[in-house]
Amino acid sequence: MDQNDIKNLPRNDQMILGAGVLAFIASFLPYYGASGSFFGHHESTSTSAWHSWNVLALLLILAATVIAAVLVFAAASMPKLPVSPTFAVAALAAVGTLILIIRSFTLDHGKIAGFSYGLRWGAYVLMILCVVQTVFAAMKLRDSGEAMPWESGGTPAPPSA
Repeated sequence: MDQNDIKNLPRNDQMILGAGVLAFIASFLPYYGASGSFFGHHESTSTSAWHSWNVLALLLILAATVIAAVLVFAAASMPKLPVSPTFAVAALAAVGTLILIIRSFTLDHGKIAGFSYGLRWGAYVLMILCVVQTVFAAMKLRDSGEAMPWESGGTPAPPSA
């Protein structure tokens, strides 16, 4: 494989893979935390995104990234799926992003007498990267012209004997 292969990929594939890899890295940034000042001493603590429903969301985002990578770098080894792989990437990214965003904005946040708690900057970076991956996966699906799984294209198949 030539070193310039990634640069020669279509823009949608580059963005799906790049956003997926960066989202994985961003999932370890400060996601949720608390900070406060006590008698002139400032303390701060935070946790990564790997907790609660976000674990499911991040696993879906990673699955979308892996399927997209297999499509780009080893399409011949892709197993037969009940839906098109391009649709699977878009659907996994969309559901993972939706879960992540809903969970992020339902976490408690507030400020009490010099003490604050809530989402940290890493949460916003992660959400942006997941939205970017979803948008480019949807654009790739639209550009592919593949039929959606619910579009049967005519009459239903007769039952097997």
